[in-house]
Amino acid sequence: MVFAFLAMSVFPAARGEDASVKTDPDLPKFRVEAVLYDYEPVSERSERFAEFYYGALSAEWTRGVFAAKADVRGAEGLFRPYYQGSVWLQEGWASLATPVGAVRIGKVARDFGLEDESFIGTLFTANGVARNPDWGAGLVGEKRLEFDTLGWSARYYAQNDHVAWEDEGRNVESDPTRVLRDAFEARVFYVVNKGLWSLKPAVSFASAGLDGKDGGPGSFRRTDGAFDVTATLGPFTLLLEGFTRSGQRCVPGAPCRLAYDDGTAGLAGFRAEFPTVTYRYLYSVWHYLGAEATEQIHLPGVVWTPRKGLAATIEYSSRSMRRLSGTAVVKTFHLGLSVAF
Repeated sequence: MVFAFLAMSVFPAARGEDASVKTDPDLPKFRVEAVLYDYEPVSERSERFAEFYYGALSAEWTRGVFAAKADVRGAEGLFRPYYQGSVWLQEGWASLATPVGAVRIGKVARDFGLEDESFIGTLFTANGVARNPDWGAGLVGEKRLEFDTLGWSARYYAQNDHVAWEDEGRNVESDPTRVLRDAFEARVFYVVNKGLWSLKPAVSFASAGLDGKDGGPGSFRRTDGAFDVTATLGPFTLLLEGFTRSGQRCVPGAPCRLAYDDGTAGLAGFRAEFPTVTYRYLYSVWHYLGAEATEQIHLPGVVWTPRKGLAATIEYSSRSMRRLSGTAVVKTFHLGLSVAF
């Protein structure tokens, strides 16, 4: 049934594009998306699986200084073992434009560091730097300076809701004993635009309180900082990021959530974009200081977009974790198909 839906979605996409030209600008703009995912480990073949990753219905509306967005998603069965449901609000907010930027209230997207560029997530989601929206409020703005652009954002999150793409057992979203409270994030970037090439340096800061739930473990505050640079030359993009975290230091050899540990990390990536295909390579390395562990991810991938709204992704992931007890390596292929209109 899912595959039939995807097949039918390819053709209405073209009609939707034509109709959008005549749409009243004051009416909401709708988007429907279906995503399939296939996990293919190189050695442990018994763990391979294919699934309907999620379906999404989103709407955006703008009128004058007011704007709103809602993105509702659903999956077959439970979305995650730690989220007791199959339908969730991915993002939803109301916005008011002001002289210093747009003020948004609701379930607001994050803006810390570089965005994930992969289908499964690399340094951010795999290592516990949350990218999923949470409940709170934020400010997003930018100012043109001739050909350059100065941008800024600031956000406050009151609580989390266990909707995340992180690896289970890493961060607070999958932690039944803790909740996120009073999280602050800020980011500033500057784009030097020279036409054929551009340079975008940025700094990010985040701090969140992680409180014990229902008599659970004590509270602590986790603070992150990052500096990143994005450089473009025609269709080519280079990504670099440095990251540091101060949290609750793990004890070497003892069980712990690695996303709570003190640590440092780095990310490097390259992307080549052409009309119907994008080639990319991502590498991340994370040093967990308390656990005395090092995690590395190599992730080359190709995204084929033969037409608007249709994207097929192939990624190869080589992920290693070196601990005091030894080194474990997991090699897998990730296949994704997204159809949107």
